[in-house]
Amino acid sequence: MTAMSPMSLRRTRRATRSDLVSGPVRTVRGPRDVRRLRAGEVAVVEWPDLDRATGEAFAAAGVTAVVNTADSSSGRYPNLGPQVLHEAGVLLIDAPGSDLLRVVRDGDRLAFDGGHVLRGEETLVEGRVLDGEAVDELLARARNQMAIQLETLTATSAEYLRREHDLLLEGVGIPELATEMAGREVVVVLPGAGAAAELKKLRRYLREFKPVLIGVNEGADALMQAGYEPAVLVGDPGRVADRSVRAATEIVLAGTRSGRETEDRLERLQRTASSFPAALGSEEAALLLADAGGARVVVTVGGFGSLEEFLDSARSGGATRYLTRLRLGPKLVDSRAIVGLHRARISYPQLILLMLLAMVLLGAAILTTPVGQDWWDAASGWVSGTWEELRT
Repeated sequence: MTAMSPMSLRRTRRATRSDLVSGPVRTVRGPRDVRRLRAGEVAVVEWPDLDRATGEAFAAAGVTAVVNTADSSSGRYPNLGPQVLHEAGVLLIDAPGSDLLRVVRDGDRLAFDGGHVLRGEETLVEGRVLDGEAVDELLARARNQMAIQLETLTATSAEYLRREHDLLLEGVGIPELATEMAGREVVVVLPGAGAAAELKKLRRYLREFKPVLIGVNEGADALMQAGYEPAVLVGDPGRVADRSVRAATEIVLAGTRSGRETEDRLERLQRTASSFPAALGSEEAALLLADAGGARVVVTVGGFGSLEEFLDSARSGGATRYLTRLRLGPKLVDSRAIVGLHRARISYPQLILLMLLAMVLLGAAILTTPVGQDWWDAASGWVSGTWEELRT
């Protein structure tokens, strides 16, 4: 795999082919830039161990290709981003060590011939296409490293518990919210393309139980797109659409530094925010806020469902994610379990209406019989006779 600097770009002449995958460049230097992606663009990123949520975000944006200047899968654990992109039909090229992010500019048009990244007829870099076979090979290799990752997780969990035991055991430092959660059910929507589909399946549950809705980063956008407003937005407002920031009743900054850019945006939207002081990810902060607020049940939407998905989503924050879930214990429920267990309850007005309808149908059925006709004639005669007596 060859990396090239701007001064040593190879001017390889290639015949232009109409069937090459191509598109305009969009450089992605962090999570905030993912929102800027548009359909048909080529995302140029430096994203080691591409996780599932990021892969889903790229696929949902409709990008044509992703060029990663880092290893999309280092083999430390079975991350799922490359598999998501492959299944979505998005071309993924690994070019670790290349300086492509410095060479290209937003709007440059790139094309791909195998692993060759072309600008016009100029080859900028030769990378490796991660097709289905390559992705399967990387996943198989990474699964062999899972035991090592679990040992590391155990050690880091013990260290984190030693440093943050006041937060995890006593709740010290967790901001107090105005949103009432005590004794209520709380739904925490996490970022990821799968959140929208899960919310759709939860529609009946949301309508019946009316839980408190917490959006974590892009999870707030998923709520808005599904027709719900987040009571609390947790995370980095820079990763969320303006309308989601405006709609949230409360905003808690977590997993990000409250820099000038964030402050300016909140001021422009005439919003204020509290901060989660501990060095936790946005997801963990949201779960702890719900727990500290006295939530009866906390339902996560868009979370992991297996050990591999946990390691994929946890990345460097595996210890905090693991310990946070231990703190919530049995009150923490995955939305997929709710969908499988929840059955709609029939309200009293619905039951009365159903009984009236059944009586009408039964009466209509009886009137079509000879006996029913005799009853009807007798009843009609009695009503007519009574009415005549009352009139005289």
